[in-house]
Amino acid sequence: MIFDGEQNALFFLSAVLIAGMLGGWLARLVRLPQELGYTAAGLLIGPAALNLFGEVNIAASLKPVTEVALGVLAVSAGSHLCYRRLHNALGRVGAVALGESAASMALVTLAARWVGVDWPTALVLGAISVATSPATTITLVREMRAKGLFVKTLLSVVAVDILLCMLVFALAYRIMDYAYSGEGQRLGPLWIVLRAGSQVLLSLALGLVMGRATGYLIHRARFHRFSLVLVMVLFTVGISDFLGVNFLLSCMFYGVFLTNASESGTRHAEALEPLEPLLYVGFFTAAGASLHLDAVAEAGILCVVFLVARFAGKYLGALAGGWVARMPARMNHHVGLALAPQTGIAIGLVVLLEANPNIPEHTISVIGTMLLGAITVNEILGPLFTWHALRRSGEAGRDRRRIMDFLQEEHIAVPFEAETRDEALRNLVERYAFTHHLSGADRAALEESVLRREAESSTNIGRGVAVPHGTLKRGRRISGVLAVSRNGVPFDDGGEPVRVLVLLVTPPGMADRHLEVMSSLARMVSDNTMHDRLLSALSPYDVAEALQSQEARPYNYFLDDRDEEPAFP
Repeated sequence: MIFDGEQNALFFLSAVLIAGMLGGWLARLVRLPQELGYTAAGLLIGPAALNLFGEVNIAASLKPVTEVALGVLAVSAGSHLCYRRLHNALGRVGAVALGESAASMALVTLAARWVGVDWPTALVLGAISVATSPATTITLVREMRAKGLFVKTLLSVVAVDILLCMLVFALAYRIMDYAYSGEGQRLGPLWIVLRAGSQVLLSLALGLVMGRATGYLIHRARFHRFSLVLVMVLFTVGISDFLGVNFLLSCMFYGVFLTNASESGTRHAEALEPLEPLLYVGFFTAAGASLHLDAVAEAGILCVVFLVARFAGKYLGALAGGWVARMPARMNHHVGLALAPQTGIAIGLVVLLEANPNIPEHTISVIGTMLLGAITVNEILGPLFTWHALRRSGEAGRDRRRIMDFLQEEHIAVPFEAETRDEALRNLVERYAFTHHLSGADRAALEESVLRREAESSTNIGRGVAVPHGTLKRGRRISGVLAVSRNGVPFDDGGEPVRVLVLLVTPPGMADRHLEVMSSLARMVSDNTMHDRLLSALSPYDVAEALQSQEARPYNYFLDDRDEEPAFP
């Protein structure tokens, strides 16, 4: 032994990070994935080559650091599950995510059993297969400047994947731990499941408390966002270990509740994102440093089985889920392909397994080698599948601001019903307050403004379309909501019932842009094709697709196609 594991944890951490960054830099120079460089650096300093740390278990020595790092990634994953953004897409996202996650886990678990892996280990492999790489997916979306309903669905499914992965991993990990420690035989399978379920509930409660506390302290006490969230992650991990609950779930629920607590909750939850690249370096390098090459042959067969079963599960499960949700074919056939990348959380779970003393070293070695190989292959081939899916979706190059970008799927209400004009206006304001997280005072002020404006003169622009509007002092850009009524709402005495309502909310100083939006809406409803598509819409998705279609381009145009300077940044 060269170094004492307990006394040199900081040395291990710094050595792993430095080696990983150098490996990533060299990999980038020869145009290879950086993850491959991180892993190669870990192999070099680990027992497979230089054996810099002797017989020290690096994963166990760095367990506190690993837990905090995984906690940060879990919070980040939870931050993408914002209900206000997803409420209109929950059915579609849920069907796809459940379909591909269940299929992936089932096929990987059964395939692992087919090649001789025991049930506890097979379940863990199946659970890890559920995870998709949010970092890779987001990076490709940004690089390709992709935007639209396909991108929204893809990113939401990836976020749900992480949540489902942690839920099933918490159960599978507990089963594996009990099986190898011998405690499982004493407790029985039913008791193990019940204990795991109680852990989920305790993690949910802890995440709720911590999320609410963080939002309150940032808002009331003006604590620095980054510092407070980091401290809260540390505390959540620590109290989870103290209570004997799964810290990954606690941190995930912490991110979910924090991002949904207020309008600025998403920014709070994403405060730690600058740490993520460093965490990936540490995870890949530490995993590489823990590998033993004598397990490569055994792991190689399992790696191929894992890759094939996972890809089949992701593609076929997403296809089935999309069919249930009645997604369009152009979206349905490509979501599963885009879910191929896998890293981040997955490799972190491998490191967590390596730190468990109850799991035999040989089992850990085979699992670690197999998963590291599979993840590396996924990081090489996965982005190609995602790139292809984004291109085929038709949404690449569309991350450009449109005149009516404020009418996204989450801002659309279909169906929408009201008996009177004033009831319709109040319901529209209520919808706006929910999607934009208005305070009670702001909601009341907006409602008064809308009703006062409507009393001055009708905002019915004809052909069954009305554009009520009001002012709100907060904000720097025009916002709003759109609703489609099947039966129509009486707006004027004896006039044609209104079926499409667009509530515009304009901040001070935006009069020119307001008139531009009004003009675009008037020209759009005069187009018979667009008019019919809006009136026949059966869901918020139908409306959003119509607004983003090629037919709507003359009315919902890209602002950078205009010669004028945009009115808002």
